[in-house]
Amino acid sequence: MSGRSLDDLHKEWLKKRRGYKAAYDALEEEFSIISALIQARERAGLTQEQVAKRMKTTQTVVARLESGRTRPSTRTLERFAEATESRLRIILEPKTARHVTA
Repeated sequence: MSGRSLDDLHKEWLKKRRGYKAAYDALEEEFSIISALIQARERAGLTQEQVAKRMKTTQTVVARLESGRTRPSTRTLERFAEATESRLRIILEPKTARHVTA
């Protein structure tokens, strides 16, 4: 590599690589779920093994959830939230802002 950082390459590809931005944007929701799971576990001060024990599952299952290799069901998210003493909130937002005039 030419000494450029990954962040620099990402910024360049967002501008120049055809299809890159669309593919990256399509993963935004998945990344946000993964990030929320990891943050909840870390906020609770728990290891993956401890979360797994509280969920009555294995550490491998928790690792898969946090890696994005599986798409969790609502029930799994509820169990993860309970294990990390968090509250699960699911919201639906419009993709684009609509302006309402009176």
